[in-house]
Amino acid sequence: MTAQLTLPTSTLPGYALPPVPPQGTRVILLRHGRSTLNDAGCYQGSSDTSDLTAKGRLASRQVGQFLRHCPIDRLYASPLGRAQQTVQELLPQLEAIAPLPITTTEVLREIDLPAWEGLRYDEVKTRFPEAYRCWQTAPEQFAMGWGDGGMGRWGDGENSSQKDSESLIYPIRDVYRRARKFWLTALPQHRGQTLLVVSHGGTIQALVNTALGLPMMQHHDMQQTHSGLTVIDFAAPILGAGYLHLLNLTTPIGEPLPKLKAGKQGLRLVLLPCQTGASPDASLAMLLKDHPIAACVVEDHPCYHPSQRWSKTDFERPSLLSHHPETVALSVGRTDFLHQWQRLLLKSLKQVPPAELTTIAAVCHQAHAESFLRGVMGCPLPLLPNTLTVLHYPGVGVRPILQTLNSRPIPTSSD
Repeated sequence: MTAQLTLPTSTLPGYALPPVPPQGTRVILLRHGRSTLNDAGCYQGSSDTSDLTAKGRLASRQVGQFLRHCPIDRLYASPLGRAQQTVQELLPQLEAIAPLPITTTEVLREIDLPAWEGLRYDEVKTRFPEAYRCWQTAPEQFAMGWGDGGMGRWGDGENSSQKDSESLIYPIRDVYRRARKFWLTALPQHRGQTLLVVSHGGTIQALVNTALGLPMMQHHDMQQTHSGLTVIDFAAPILGAGYLHLLNLTTPIGEPLPKLKAGKQGLRLVLLPCQTGASPDASLAMLLKDHPIAACVVEDHPCYHPSQRWSKTDFERPSLLSHHPETVALSVGRTDFLHQWQRLLLKSLKQVPPAELTTIAAVCHQAHAESFLRGVMGCPLPLLPNTLTVLHYPGVGVRPILQTLNSRPIPTSSD
């Protein structure tokens, strides 16, 4: 995959990010590489019995190559083995940073799930359906018992006796407490600097939500892929006001779009935001090359047409579909078509739950895409033109999942 523009090495390759806030901090969050328990389809929690697979080690090196010229002032890491192995693989690739100060801290370990550690995902769903439902739909109320081998008590604990409640833990509440502790400790110490944080999926999501001011109930609303990169700026060391530049970028490890964590069913929406006067980047089509696109909806707006003309008669197929000659492209005149579309989608999901995955692409003005995304996620998420943002609607009763924000092909070494 290639990009047409060579950008300064002070930014991430392919991204012209603004300077690090002088009184704030830039944070690059990295989930560890794929591990042996991941391959086995098992919950890991804060257990420390797995190692990186060969694929996980390779992806860690690829991330290091992607970050090799990025000015990083300090690396923070979880003490668990899979995170430490990720650090060992990526460090030799960071050519511009020698030596890089490293801090290992317990607050970055993965979420505690003592009763599920080592159990397969499908086994948990079958054996503990009520607990799993609580974990998915009301994670802030999810409780887990330490007693009886960790398998004795589930739920929100409200109906438990005082003795029972004392033996319960609230995994989500605890990991959010640790996330806030990390931010309140690290941010004041690193004004004007860039941090690289190597941690785990659950912990990184808690870090993202506390940075953006999102509640614990939205813990599952964003995706964190193994070796996926997320970038947040803080203008000041204040929680709740973080600026999300990138979420779950997987192109550095050769995954054009993140794999679906909620299964290959439902509907996936690929958003391409455009600005007036900016021509679409044809290289974005590479990200969708191997993914069937059922349809593409294009807003009737001059932001898409380079000549500033836009009418039903001069409608052109988006370059985004250059690898999908059979995909139907439709022009729509309503600026709120995404909001209307979602209402119809949610209604249809209730009527006929989908058994397969359908992917739809939407091209619209950046401001309209941002308004739609804010309505879905509950917070402002600025979009970059000529990038792709992906939402997955798995099915009935499941909130939409933001898979990636502002993804684009990465430059090659020759660019």
